[in-house]
Amino acid sequence: MLLERHDELSVLRALAGAASQGHPGLLVIEGPAAIGKSRLLAEARREARAAGVTVLSARAGELERGLAFGVVRQLFEGAVSEPWFAGAAAAAREVFDGPATGVGFEDASFAILHALYRLTIALAEDAPLLLVVDDLQWCDEPSLRWLCYLVRRLDGLRGTLVLGVRPFERHPHAHLIGEIARDPLTVALQPKPLTERACAALLEDGADEAFTRACHRATGGNPLLLVELAKTLRAEGVTPDAAHLADVDALAPRAASRAVLVRIGRLSAGAAAVARATAVLGDDAALPLVAELAGLDDVAAVAAAGELVGAEVFADDVAMAFVHPVIRAAVYEDVPVHQRSVAHERAARLLRDRASSPGPVATQLMHAPERGEAWVVDTLAEAARAAQRAGSATSATSYLTRALAEPPPAERRAQVLLALANVEKGHNLSDSVEHLTAALELMEDPLARGAAALQLARALAMSRRADEGVALARRTMKELPPDAGLLLAALEALQLTAPLLGASEPVPAERFERHRRLPLAPGAGPKLLAAIAAHQWAYGGGSAAECAALALASLEGWELIRAENLVLSVAATLVLVLADRDEALDAWAALLAGAHARGSLSAKAATSVFRGYTLYRHGELAEAEASLRDAVEELTLGNLGGEGRTETAAWLAGVLRERGDLAGARGELEAVSDRGDASHGTRYWLDSLTEQLLAEERYEEALAHAREAARRFAHLSAVDTPARAHQAVALQQLGRREEALALAAEEVEAARRWGAPSIVARALRVLGTLEHAEGIGHLQEAVALAQRSPARLEHAKALAALGGALRAARRPTEARDPLRQALELAHARGASSLASRVRSELYAAGGRPRTTALQGLAALTPSERRVAERAAAGQTNRAIAEALFVTPKTVELHLRNAYRKLGAQKRHELAALLEPTTELTAGR
Repeated sequence: MLLERHDELSVLRALAGAASQGHPGLLVIEGPAAIGKSRLLAEARREARAAGVTVLSARAGELERGLAFGVVRQLFEGAVSEPWFAGAAAAAREVFDGPATGVGFEDASFAILHALYRLTIALAEDAPLLLVVDDLQWCDEPSLRWLCYLVRRLDGLRGTLVLGVRPFERHPHAHLIGEIARDPLTVALQPKPLTERACAALLEDGADEAFTRACHRATGGNPLLLVELAKTLRAEGVTPDAAHLADVDALAPRAASRAVLVRIGRLSAGAAAVARATAVLGDDAALPLVAELAGLDDVAAVAAAGELVGAEVFADDVAMAFVHPVIRAAVYEDVPVHQRSVAHERAARLLRDRASSPGPVATQLMHAPERGEAWVVDTLAEAARAAQRAGSATSATSYLTRALAEPPPAERRAQVLLALANVEKGHNLSDSVEHLTAALELMEDPLARGAAALQLARALAMSRRADEGVALARRTMKELPPDAGLLLAALEALQLTAPLLGASEPVPAERFERHRRLPLAPGAGPKLLAAIAAHQWAYGGGSAAECAALALASLEGWELIRAENLVLSVAATLVLVLADRDEALDAWAALLAGAHARGSLSAKAATSVFRGYTLYRHGELAEAEASLRDAVEELTLGNLGGEGRTETAAWLAGVLRERGDLAGARGELEAVSDRGDASHGTRYWLDSLTEQLLAEERYEEALAHAREAARRFAHLSAVDTPARAHQAVALQQLGRREEALALAAEEVEAARRWGAPSIVARALRVLGTLEHAEGIGHLQEAVALAQRSPARLEHAKALAALGGALRAARRPTEARDPLRQALELAHARGASSLASRVRSELYAAGGRPRTTALQGLAALTPSERRVAERAAAGQTNRAIAEALFVTPKTVELHLRNAYRKLGAQKRHELAALLEPTTELTAGR
């Protein structure tokens, strides 16, 4: 019976009805163990099937939570076959078959997540889809990450999720479960304990009020515990009256486990053996495997399973599964610990003999005794590789730690240590350093030692032990042969970047200068060193033209990107961004294509962060916000905190300010904090905070923060975070005009030394605005410079400032045209804050806004143009969505906008309305 669940059942029926119509939904049922979540999930499945919805379900298990994509496999394994793994869903094959031999990339998590999403889309095209997952708190990390990924993309998908979870605040992956629970689409159900009235209905007829009250008190109204207590009381022959309240108190604490074990004890020996074998193997284990572990033939195992179903220990289902995890736990814990260990070892051998993939075998080996067997180390190492590719560093670490404990043969120990250190570098640097050090002591080959030393030096530098890292890099370079070019270059690059990571010894200028010489020598090594030299030069007083030329040389042919030098590729591309070079977008496209090709979540996150920054600087606010929101999601999914999140918060706040959402911008900034260091992430955050304070008219605080930024980053020529300009604006508002003008003039001089049009235009705009009527010349120059830069929003701001200055100088007729242009540009870019101010200025100048919005190619956002070009080339919406890694609904939205802005009515008209060429370039 489902007692006192009328409201919950009404929600489930409504959800099933909506799902049958193809509407997306997300239901989370949260509550303590045995409160009735599983029964409600069963009702959700029944209602959905009755409504014609395809239902796929899974239940996470406590012992299997280290098995990467274990829950996903439960969901899809019986529903998909080889034909489903086509196109964008191809990478999902790895979830079911394991990584292909020789796969080179360590992290394929993004590719797999997206492939599983495409697989879900394909399944939902045939019929509406309901995915049900019970015991989400035990879900493996990659499956949980995929569920988060799917939740963000449910809109437009004919799919519904129903999830059951226990309170998860202390769960190691609580941030991922919280992402689901807090999603705007989520409907939450929290079943309440049963009342005394319901308790009376579960007890024997004739139970008096005092006895009922005692049973309710002893179980807290928990449905499963009440049912099991009632069974125990009946089995023990306890009379349900006030005279036997002591029996309730004695039996209640272990009512569930006691009742189950008593029921199993009354069954055959075969039934008990099958129950124990299933508890060890986990729910849904194949019957032949359960039978062999239990020491039975298949016929006897089937009969035993029937007994367990009749005793309400197993669910009445095709699969070998307990009715509830609490029941499984009772059976499992009843097996003596040493017998359990041996049973897990036998299970691992049986799975290995059946050629199971490494993951399930490794899951059993985690609980098996250590015997020093080589096959165990091999299996655990292979499972760790699969887990790492899936993005589960936690599981990979556990597998490799267990492999070390086996232990491995002496000749393999260094290899296992290196693999473990490589997994740990993203979440536990101190352990990574320890294991790298141990591995290095065991290695003799110079090149292998050099590669390990490079990895250790990087880990030391990231662990605030940069001086040790530099010393190790120097020693290693002396030990390497002259032909180890790329390795030598990487060790040199580490030394050049070490001061940014806290090294006490500055790098002499001549060491950078030698890597600035063009043309570069052949090979990846000189390009790697040129990238860091270009970045250092940009912040060390170089000019945009010189630094951009060096950065372009380092990126030529995208060799750095193909070699997975993410950090230095980003550093070189940022130089192009600051220099207003169009090639920056090509570089981000190449990085994005590389991230997609490797399927790396960390590479995708980095690209989303810095591409979003570039779009923000260009004034493409909608596109910038989308990219930065992607970055937030990717950083969360990969648990990739650090500077990426700080920078994202700073730039996302900037986008929201431009769109008129000051409160939202403040929220983004407050999601992180000033770490008090001199990192680039902190610099951008302080810059954004200062702009926020200026926008909030808190000028004293803005001045203080701008001065702190200027002091902390005095060693940098930080043209992209203009602390002097911010001080000037604050000082002007505080009535200190002379100081303001002096600082604004200094900012112009610094900007001219760098020379990029958008940066000079911004500095001139600030100075010209402060000069009032005397600054019109500076503002005209700012407009001219911004117009030939990619910074469309800066162009709008310069036009607005010029129009405002002309109106203030009583030249309203001249003011109207720049104000109208500024308004059109601001409106097209979604810059609500600027548009509002300009509209007021235009009315004050006696003008009126034009009735037509900006149209044509110039009005298209970069994403709208990419989609329109692909549509013009004949690609379907689905093909475009797969190629650009976006949802079909996003493609439809971009196409509708492109039709409207270009004046197109049909798809075939797009080619003529776009530029003469619609050839597709990488990532566009």
